[in-house]
Amino acid sequence: MSRRPPGDPRNGHRYRTAVANLLANSDRCGLCGHAGARTADHVISIKVWLALHGTYEGVNHPSNLQPAHGTKGRIVNRCPTCDLLCNQLKGADTLTEPEPHSRDW
Repeated sequence: MSRRPPGDPRNGHRYRTAVANLLANSDRCGLCGHAGARTADHVISIKVWLALHGTYEGVNHPSNLQPAHGTKGRIVNRCPTCDLLCNQLKGADTLTEPEPHSRDW
């Protein structure tokens, strides 16, 4: 049983299929660049997409999804290299790239 409210675009067969296809092609996180990603990140977050377009139509299009490290339900998928939850670090409000994970020394 899903904990997401009715109408959430991450509910349903289309979203799960899009994520499965995405992760079958690559496990390289689109946020930190390291391998081992097992979840999907919306490039333009669901919240921002709805504000921009007024509808969820197209939010789960493959061009708006990228592999990411993060949580999926109770499963935690930290990056094995930088030990971060990249998708949660990005957050829901960002339209641009998140800050780099490491400093330039």
